[in-house]
Amino acid sequence: MYIPSSYQSFSPMTLSKIRSATASSQTVYSKDVGAVNIKSSKEIPNVESNLELYHDIREVVIDVQSFFIFGKATTVLPTFTIHLTPLTYLPKVDEPRRDWVASVAVPAFMAHREDSAVRRFVTIGTGSGLDAIAALDIFDLESLAITDLHPVVVQTAASNIKAATAGCPSLTKAVESLVAHSGDLLTPLKDHEGQALHSGQASSTYAAERYEQIPAIANDSLLALHWLALVQAKTLLAPGGAVLSSMGGRVPLAAMLEMARSAGYVPQVLTYTWKIQSEPEEVIGGYNKNQEDGTRPFYFYLAEVLEREFAGITPLEGGRVAAWIEQQLAPYRLDAVVAYEAHKTGIIIGHTVAVVRSVISDVQGPA
Repeated sequence: MYIPSSYQSFSPMTLSKIRSATASSQTVYSKDVGAVNIKSSKEIPNVESNLELYHDIREVVIDVQSFFIFGKATTVLPTFTIHLTPLTYLPKVDEPRRDWVASVAVPAFMAHREDSAVRRFVTIGTGSGLDAIAALDIFDLESLAITDLHPVVVQTAASNIKAATAGCPSLTKAVESLVAHSGDLLTPLKDHEGQALHSGQASSTYAAERYEQIPAIANDSLLALHWLALVQAKTLLAPGGAVLSSMGGRVPLAAMLEMARSAGYVPQVLTYTWKIQSEPEEVIGGYNKNQEDGTRPFYFYLAEVLEREFAGITPLEGGRVAAWIEQQLAPYRLDAVVAYEAHKTGIIIGHTVAVVRSVISDVQGPA
């Protein structure tokens, strides 16, 4: 299961190897929305039939070799067209360094593949479906599932997945097994215990208020949705299964690891890298407001500093020495208030990203 960083304050996640399931799925967003309960790709409605309702759906051409900046595509089509609805979290096709799938998910999946045979995959908050497409390319999947908050986003993502894999016989079985659901976090999978999970990015801004008892470390670090997804994932993970939580390093690594432990997992930093801040006005501005309201400080960096400090370090290598890199970066960090002021002057701001791999505490070894 994979959880992207839109779950910070809203977050993402991925699960792999889930109990005997006929399909795998990704889930991580949202609030209670009407149920879309699609059992296979053949049952996914044709999004084009709804274009009168979503007239501003746009097309984007994906060149995989240039977009997946840390890896080369081997199985999906080298070039394909995706559709994006007004509710879809927009991929940063022209600036992969700003994009979560291109700069974070792809290297994390490649790192996870080194010691894990992933057969079932779920994505939570898939958005455009590019995270699922990356998973199909990197893992040898037997089944796949995607989730998002809005039915039309899920339908469109499913169509994008089919477009990216058309005429790819090695992917036929996994794509035909596709399960697509809309709903809140892992709730869409509550009747599917034993399925695999992974998430991308999507309509996180529409998440409903939640009343679960969240540990202070998760609340204070704006990692509550990551914590909730980890807790809910326990009934879905098979022995040896793992959750990959992709988190922007605006809080210390120690806080991320403590959050995962508080949910009953044994976590490790799988990959550590950096990206340019997407939607800087909204995101940095949001952290700025939280900090001004009295929360803990949240940290950013000048993009040029991150580029220099991470030069020559792959995401997997970064994961192995993440604590050392974090220490090296400490003199350069900007709290949210300072970062927001810098952004307003036109300075490009970035942040670190950790993908934390978590296994249930009574399970030994990697997923």
